[in-house]
Amino acid sequence: MLELLRVFLLALAALTGILVMAGIVAEAAQQGLGPEQIFKLVPLLIPGTLPYTVPATLLFAVSVTFGRMSADNELTAIKAAGIPVTRAIWPAFLLGGLVSLGVLWLNQDFIPRNHHLLRTTALKDIEELLYSRLRRDLCFNEPRVNYAIWVRDVQGHRLITATFKKRDPHGQDEIIAQAEMAELWVDLEGETVWVEMWQGDMSKDGGATYFSFDKEKLPLPLPPIGAARQIRAREMTNTQILQRRAELVRQVEELQAQIEREAAGEPVEAEKQSSRDRKDKQRKSDKPANPAASLPLPMRLKFTQKEIFELDTEYATRPALALGCLFFVLIGCPVAIWFHKRDYLSAFVTCFLPIVVIYYPLMMFGINLGKEGRVDPAYMMWTGNVVLGVAGLFLTWRLARR
Repeated sequence: MLELLRVFLLALAALTGILVMAGIVAEAAQQGLGPEQIFKLVPLLIPGTLPYTVPATLLFAVSVTFGRMSADNELTAIKAAGIPVTRAIWPAFLLGGLVSLGVLWLNQDFIPRNHHLLRTTALKDIEELLYSRLRRDLCFNEPRVNYAIWVRDVQGHRLITATFKKRDPHGQDEIIAQAEMAELWVDLEGETVWVEMWQGDMSKDGGATYFSFDKEKLPLPLPPIGAARQIRAREMTNTQILQRRAELVRQVEELQAQIEREAAGEPVEAEKQSSRDRKDKQRKSDKPANPAASLPLPMRLKFTQKEIFELDTEYATRPALALGCLFFVLIGCPVAIWFHKRDYLSAFVTCFLPIVVIYYPLMMFGINLGKEGRVDPAYMMWTGNVVLGVAGLFLTWRLARR
C-alpha cells in the first residue's frame, strides 16, 4: 500500500507539474503575462487539472507496482501460500476508492470555487496584462476587439508616442487619436478601458471631425478576457448549479406560457410591463445586461433551455470523472499482473491507449451531446466508466481463476 501510494504521489506531482508549466504557463506567457502574474496564477491552475491527472497517474502507479510484484514472483509466492491474488490487489481498490471520493468532493465545491477565483484574479490583472502586451509587442491589435493600440515605448505605466484606432461594427476607423503620452486604467464595473492622453490630435467620424487637444480621455471596451460575464457552469458549486437550474426551469415555464398566450392572440401587456420592469431593475443593478433579454420569446426560450442543458451536463460530468479513478484501477491491476514477463510500462501503455481511444472520446461525445440536449448526460457520461468496468471485471475474474 505504501509503495503504491508513493508511486502515485510522485507520478501525480510530475504529471501535474509538466501539464501546468509546459502547457498553461507557456500559454500565459504567450499572452503577455509577466513572471509575477504567472506565479500568482499557478496555484489556482493546479486544482483544475486534478480530475484529469489523478486517474492517469493512479493507473500508472498500479501498473508499476503490480507489474514489479508480478515480475519478482511476489504474487506467485502469495498464491503458493493459498492466498487469492485478488486479496493482494485490494489496497489498490481501497486507494482508488479514496482518491475517487476525494476528487468527487473537490469537484463539487473546491474546484468550481477555484475556477471562479482564477477568473476573478485574471480580471484584476487585466490592466497589467495590457501593459505587458504593449511592452512586449509595442502594439495591441486583436481581431476580437474593435480597437488597436501602437506605442513607440512604454515607461512604467506611461505610453510614449501612442496611436489609438477605434473601429465601428463594419471594421472602419471611427476614431483615430495620436498622443505624445498616454496612460491606461481599467474600470471593471463599467467594463471599460479608459485612455488618458496628453498633447495630441484626434479625428472622428472618418475624418469629418478633427481637433487637437492638451488632455483628452477616450473610453474603450474591455478585451474579451476582461469582460464581466455571467458565472459559467464550471465555476458553480453543485449547490449553485441546482439553484440556478431551478430558477431556469421557472423561466422556461413562464416563457412557454407567454408563447402560448401570444399564439392564442391574448394581450401581452403584462409581458411588456414585466420587460420594462426588468430593464429598470437592470439599470439600477451593477450587473451587466443579459443580451438574451431583448430577444424574441422563442429565442429566449432556446437560450434558457441551452443553459439548462449545460448545467445538467456539468453536474453529471463531475461524478463520472471523479469515480473514473476506481475503474482505471479495476482494469489496470489484472493487466499489470499479466505483463509480469515484460516491463511494467508496457502494461500502462496497453491500458492507457484504449482509454485514450475509447474512454475519453466517449466522455467528450457525451459532453457535446449533453450540452445540445440530444442525450441525457446523467446516463451518457457514465458510458466510458461502464465500458471500463465491464472489461475490468472480466479481466479480474479471469485473473482469479488462474
